[in-house]
Amino acid sequence: MEPPPVTIIVVNYKTLKQIKLCLRSLRFFTRSPHEVLVVDNHSEDESFEYLQSLDWIKLTRNPASEPTHRNALDFAIQQSKSEWLLTIHSDTFVRCHGWLETLVTYLNTDTKLLASADRVIMPMSTPLDHAKLWWTRRKQQKRWAKRGLPAKLISHCTLLHRSLFDDHKLCFDAPKYVNGEYIDCGEAIQRYCEAQKLGIRWIGREELGPLLWHFEAATLNLVTGRQLPWKRRWRAKRFYQRPEIIELLNNSKLDR
Repeated sequence: MEPPPVTIIVVNYKTLKQIKLCLRSLRFFTRSPHEVLVVDNHSEDESFEYLQSLDWIKLTRNPASEPTHRNALDFAIQQSKSEWLLTIHSDTFVRCHGWLETLVTYLNTDTKLLASADRVIMPMSTPLDHAKLWWTRRKQQKRWAKRGLPAKLISHCTLLHRSLFDDHKLCFDAPKYVNGEYIDCGEAIQRYCEAQKLGIRWIGREELGPLLWHFEAATLNLVTGRQLPWKRRWRAKRFYQRPEIIELLNNSKLDR
């Protein structure tokens, strides 16, 4: 049997509410051929029990003795045979039909990596949204310029060609520090593509906002014990009160 053209990879660690909404939104809004591969990082809680109840996903557990988001992604890639690998976070939520087809239209013939440097992904509905995004990017560019670096990808929605792993032997579980500098998840892959002049296609909140939501950093907050700033907590509270989100969270038929 031919593998699907895209494998969607999600890593879970004790985020029941988020993984439920993430998977149900994938199930409801995705029509093009794909498979969903979920790697659980030793959750041992209700979220893992929920994942075990789903027969439409491929569920596996991270075999590493010290499971991390990075080695979970590498393990998932080893389990997949698809040409394209799409990594999303458990708190990345799809918001419209045709989202995956739209992502694929941004690929060129030489593209090996489709990535975004915008951490927060929400719809751009007002001039104020555009102004805030401009200001955020301006601050980011100043920080990157001090380090002599271009943009840094955020792995909440990253589409990667299999050749990066089969031919170039890249991985997510690269050293976290190089010459005293912290290397974020997926950044080593990005830097290699830039050095080797492999095709990178950057997309921002303008393109992703109509397709996805991402703003919560749920797993990172759980692991580090930190709390979201009050503005983001307020945003998350309002988000979960949206009628379409409540409907998805209550639609258990999408689990079958």
